[in-house]
Amino acid sequence: MSEPQAGADRAPTPLLRMTGIRKEFGPVVALDGVDFTVGAREIHGLLGGNGAGKTTLMNVLYGLYAADGGTVEIDGVPVTIGSPRDAIKAGVGMVHQSFLQVDTFTVTENVVLGTENSADAAAKARVVELSQRFGLAVDPDRKVEDLPVGVRQRVEILKALYRGAKILVLDEPTTNLTPQEVDALFSSMKAIVDEGMSVILITHKIRETMAVCGAMTVMRDGRRVATFQGGTTTADELAASMVGDSSSVGDPRNSSKAAVILGGAEVGQTVLDTPDVQQSVRAVAERIEIAGMAGGTAAIAPCSLAIRRGEIVGIAGVAGNGQVELAEALTGVRELVAGSFELDGVQLAGRPTAGWLSAGVVYVPEDRQRDGILPDASITENLMLGGQRERARGGLIDWARARQEAVQAIADYSVRTPSAATAAGQLSGGNIQRVILARAFARRPKLLVLHNPTRGLDIASTSFVFDRIRAAAAEGCAVVVISEDLDEVIALADRLSVIYSGALVAERPRGAIDPYEVGRLMMGVAA
Repeated sequence: MSEPQAGADRAPTPLLRMTGIRKEFGPVVALDGVDFTVGAREIHGLLGGNGAGKTTLMNVLYGLYAADGGTVEIDGVPVTIGSPRDAIKAGVGMVHQSFLQVDTFTVTENVVLGTENSADAAAKARVVELSQRFGLAVDPDRKVEDLPVGVRQRVEILKALYRGAKILVLDEPTTNLTPQEVDALFSSMKAIVDEGMSVILITHKIRETMAVCGAMTVMRDGRRVATFQGGTTTADELAASMVGDSSSVGDPRNSSKAAVILGGAEVGQTVLDTPDVQQSVRAVAERIEIAGMAGGTAAIAPCSLAIRRGEIVGIAGVAGNGQVELAEALTGVRELVAGSFELDGVQLAGRPTAGWLSAGVVYVPEDRQRDGILPDASITENLMLGGQRERARGGLIDWARARQEAVQAIADYSVRTPSAATAAGQLSGGNIQRVILARAFARRPKLLVLHNPTRGLDIASTSFVFDRIRAAAAEGCAVVVISEDLDEVIALADRLSVIYSGALVAERPRGAIDPYEVGRLMMGVAA
């Protein structure tokens, strides 16, 4: 039974009305008769966990999926949307998490791509006019491959505005932005609605949603469960609607879950101040000692770093600043060409990757499909990777034990799969990440390096991962969390370092982290 439709009748005059939208993928019902209404001149938040149906609903609106039932009205007129071209003609624009751009093209060439216009002086003037009007500063002549993530996102928004969008859909637009870029994006969104358009913000960050949205719709399991008007609800109520159980949200004053669900820690907030973490932070023994470490690439500068037992070190930075190279150097995947790397007094520099694994180093890579799994192997086999010798008896793998452990891991990590025998490559991205994390934590690592560990996970899974990271630290594991999501790093880290252009440029202890200062450092501006 659905939750009360809070405030549903108080929405402004609809610009968009989607009624009874249904979408099936084989036996899976992704959208089950969803009603969704957006008012004119409105920023409308669309919230929900992974698999809730929010992006699927917007993909139907944008013509990427054909609905199996339901109707769409824009400005009170029924429309049939069978393709993105139909959507654009109807006034719908969508900015995806993965930008659809040609890197070698200029900003102007990307904006006009797919239209009948050429990237001439008139098009360039139009791009400049739109960017100035909506606060989307870009250089129309720059190649997009040379632009940071925040500016590339502006290019995508300009694409939609250039085509005359009156409904703009933004899919998780703040994930990889600095606080300054988030502020600028929100200012642009307000300028857009001031000129008569509406914005749909797909997100899981509740505090951001409440700060900028006039209405908020929560989806769960392919259904709309509630719509709230701004000022009529609380963050806790929204979080409870998203997860379906208020008890699973936890106490925002004490739990790391609050930092994820509510959209990041407040400035100076010590969300990890619990007895087990305090005990681990007080531990003084250094587990990892790195001096002058340099990988076989110019992408990372030589660095020195010491990590104590039970300490969580966060690495924040804009994507493409050497995070992958740093993670691989820290885990033995990338051979060190200089410096030393000691774990519990044992020198790992110069040893093969297998030596790092046997010493207790565990890596959760960013590219889960390419580096995290064997796609054609079963979930059971993937969960054994790196630890198959431990499951062997007389040189033979104990498959009965392996299958039993796999079934337990699937249950513990809520992996959605028909069975442990399913090929890992058949899973969704979020479920693949759960398998990788289950394997990592099962190794009881001494050093755990995680790169974007919760990307693609829903609220419940994210909070579970946070708790497991904290538990590993409490047991003495040294943890490094590398993430482009600053909220994630701030919520977890005992100590935060900023990586810029391959170098660790600054360090701040928990309790002295100013997100705006960190944002400046991430963009290469000295604090």
